[in-house]
Amino acid sequence: MNIEQRNRLRTESGLPLLNPKVESKRLNAVIEEAEFEREWQRRRLEFAYRWVGNRDGWVANMGRWALARQQVRRQMQSKSIAG
Repeated sequence: MNIEQRNRLRTESGLPLLNPKVESKRLNAVIEEAEFEREWQRRRLEFAYRWVGNRDGWVANMGRWALARQQVRRQMQSKSIAG
């Protein structure tokens, strides 16, 4: 359902209208985040050696996990800028 259809329903229901520019940005952010999560799920085993099977503790391993996610996100962003 597109923004115009949603606004039509909101008008009929007495709800405030959505700002198309703001809503479009929000939807694009949701789509990008979903794409990132799919890519992370596909690639996380590539990075798992950094946090699986060591005795460094939960905090250290969560840090490695977060850094790996950041790396994948940066790679995706650089591909989208270059492409």
